[in-house]
Amino acid sequence: MSRASEAIAGGPARAGLWIRIKAFAIYLAARVLLATVRIRVRHSRFLAEAQKSGKPVLFAFWHGRQLGLFKANPAERLTVLASLSADGRMQAGICRCFGLEVVRGSSSRGGLAGLLALGRALARGSSVGMAVDGPRGPAFEAKAGICVLARRSAAPILPISIGYRKSWTFGRAWDRFVVPRPFTRAWVGYAEPLRVAPDASRAEMARVAFLLGERLNALTADVDSG
Repeated sequence: MSRASEAIAGGPARAGLWIRIKAFAIYLAARVLLATVRIRVRHSRFLAEAQKSGKPVLFAFWHGRQLGLFKANPAERLTVLASLSADGRMQAGICRCFGLEVVRGSSSRGGLAGLLALGRALARGSSVGMAVDGPRGPAFEAKAGICVLARRSAAPILPISIGYRKSWTFGRAWDRFVVPRPFTRAWVGYAEPLRVAPDASRAEMARVAFLLGERLNALTADVDSG
């Protein structure tokens, strides 16, 4: 085999190794940071309401609030969706380090496959976490994908958000990604669960998605107020 052929053959393997190394390094940094953050819970009655049946829950959150939710994860089993891109591969590695189950797909390109994979996770008894304004926005605008899952599975949609006393916000990022400052206090909160009827129309699912966005925005303002 020529050197050029060896380089081509080894390229994907080396790239995959580098992605795994970066994912683990980011995980370690996040784990150390989050260990310093003190979390308090608000509106836990809504979490109890959603989980009272013992069946899986659809946790809905805004994309930029993901980091702190790794520590505040309220589910014993949680499956998340990572995109099919190289960035998605790294995100999947980070999520797995935090003990989450990961399926690959997208809520835009290849969206049906991603939703089907999440549906199978729900059928296996795993709750699902979804950034409902992902993968590329618009920010703070809930899409209807989670409503499709709720209609097929009868799982409740539970809005969840986290806010910090002190944090950094990446204002140039489309999702205004929020990172807690070390040793700050955080508040994780829940809003009233939403349900989608098994015979819900597209219009009804759009209405639920709009209501979900309103509840997430109100909840996020609440936890941000400290």
